[in-house]
Amino acid sequence: MKRTREQVADSLKLPKDFILGASMTSITGCEEAFIENYKGIIEICSNSVMLQTKTCRMHFIGTNLAVDYYTDEEMKITGHIEQIHFFE
Repeated sequence: MKRTREQVADSLKLPKDFILGASMTSITGCEEAFIENYKGIIEICSNSVMLQTKTCRMHFIGTNLAVDYYTDEEMKITGHIEQIHFFE
């Protein structure tokens, strides 16, 4: 089923985040990250932010990390981002 949706998105030139519900992450330097289409916040502390997306978990590691704002659809993480890990 997932492969069929990917093929439809590719053939119609539609964004995969729209068709598959995938998360979009935009990073500005190592100081901020914008995440769209996340499902929930698992953990927040000054050196770690972990999120659940539809397809995986995202783990931001750094110093002075904070969630600047969040809504049901997007969030902004600020601080010094050193690493980002993805877990299935």
